Amino acid sequence: MPALYLYLEPKIKIVKNLNVKQKKLLLIGLAFFIVIGSMTFVKTDYYFMSPGPPYQWDIEYGNIENYEFDGNLFQLTVRRDQANALIYVWSYVDNSVDLYPREVILPKGVTPEELSQISIQNMKTSENVAIAVALTYLGYDIGSKGDGVSVVGILDDSPVKDKLQKGDLLNSINGEEISSATEFIATLRRYQIGDTVTIGVKRDFDGERKNIEVQTKLIEHVEYEGEPMVGFLATTVNERFDFPFEVDIKTGNVGGPSAGLMMALNVYNNLIPEDITNSLVVAGTGTIEIDGSVGPVGGIKQKVIAAKRAGAELILVPTANFEEAIPMATESTAIAAIDSFEEALKVISEYSSR
Repeated sequence: MPALYLYLEPKIKIVKNLNVKQKKLLLIGLAFFIVIGSMTFVKTDYYFMSPGPPYQWDIEYGNIENYEFDGNLFQLTVRRDQANALIYVWSYVDNSVDLYPREVILPKGVTPEELSQISIQNMKTSENVAIAVALTYLGYDIGSKGDGVSVVGILDDSPVKDKLQKGDLLNSINGEEISSATEFIATLRRYQIGDTVTIGVKRDFDGERKNIEVQTKLIEHVEYEGEPMVGFLATTVNERFDFPFEVDIKTGNVGGPSAGLMMALNVYNNLIPEDITNSLVVAGTGTIEIDGSVGPVGGIKQKVIAAKRAGAELILVPTANFEEAIPMATESTAIAAIDSFEEALKVISEYSSR
């Protein structure tokens, strides 16, 4: 107690020596910080999205010659979490922060922990697909297998809300066999919003797994304008890739599928002697499918803002996100629409050779 008193005594004297106006200002300041501090403990029914840090992946390779490069191939990320009252208010001041209703991000019946695990699993799937795309482009023959698409959550306004169940195993679309979530998404993109599709489902009935079919109309994706979706969260069961050597991308706790394009570009650039960036600072985002096609992502505004903060000279975005991204282009930062891995290589080559 004496030590605490000795510490506080000079500060108490300072406060006592303040005039009335100064004491009022001090009290107002203290009240302001107490209110702001308390707002961080008040949760809302919204999730926020803000610019995240750009990543230059650390990649380890097995028994294969690989090369470092001087430029950058940054993967763009967003920070996404439940908004407290302070962030909710701040979003109306800071244009880089957007709010989403809780049910858009977290479907009913899915816990935040489950959503995090799904996101990490999606990243792992995206990592394997990205490696497969890069190695295929380098001439390797890559095989892959999965045991189907497992339903892990269903959106409240999904047309399959009363048709699919958590734990259902999906294995076909309109009779076409599906073994992974990446195949499921790639197949859906061949259809239009409003089309009706028949999904093959394996479901447990009193311990016995039976095959059934579910018909549903495709709706517009909640995050990607113009993209069709069914309206559920999914993961691939036992997806396996046959790689000729080990490739380990150190993704850490970053989740989601949107890193696919940039992971594939990093792996490709590490395995060729020449640097495709030619020391250019490139940043980008986009999902990637096994055929090399690039799909849309969420949070494109936040990702472009993060890229510009990182000094990116060229930003690669999926064609589906280009309209939203292009107004943020400047003389020093070009933004290019990308449909495929091959197109990304051509665009980087064009810009890096200027």
